[in-house]
Amino acid sequence: MSLPILTFDERVLSPRFGYVFQRRWMQPCESIVGMLWKFVWLNQLPGRSVVKHLCARTIDPYEGIATFDISIPLVAQLLQVTQKSVRAGIGAADDATSPHLRFCPWCLNQGYHGRPHQLLRLIRCPMHDVPLQTACRRCKRPSAYRLDAQLMDAPFRCRHCRGFHSHSGIGPSPQRFALLPNERAAITRSVLT
Repeated sequence: MSLPILTFDERVLSPRFGYVFQRRWMQPCESIVGMLWKFVWLNQLPGRSVVKHLCARTIDPYEGIATFDISIPLVAQLLQVTQKSVRAGIGAADDATSPHLRFCPWCLNQGYHGRPHQLLRLIRCPMHDVPLQTACRRCKRPSAYRLDAQLMDAPFRCRHCRGFHSHSGIGPSPQRFALLPNERAAITRSVLT
């Protein structure tokens, strides 16, 4: 008896193929990187496949794309979230943002990377009041904040050494994706002020 071979079609990423992503995992001010990391993490997808579906034109997934090149309708359809959520995760073009990934290790424990973490005007995490990090604690290298295969292949981890950025040193579980009410309020306040 032979079993069918399951194949992965990189040309089509769609929830109808059994990919997992739930709107309840979205948190206020979730960054586009945070949204995509959750999608990649839970579905164990290769980063290059996801990056190819972020833009309406053909791109090199290893070169990556800037956030302003993202096709908002395509990403909203991929994640089955609203276009407003995707737009909020990208942020405004006039936001002064870091060219490097900035993160709070405590937030990454919860599977959260917020758009406020990238704002240069913030030096501490609004939820945990700890300094935002830019360098990996293992290899001491910063990661570029660029949507490319290398970053997507390392959800919640360093793009260089693959060490987890989280405080616990392990990846998040979907049960920990929810923020507490006071954390939600703090992150929302940080964007509004």
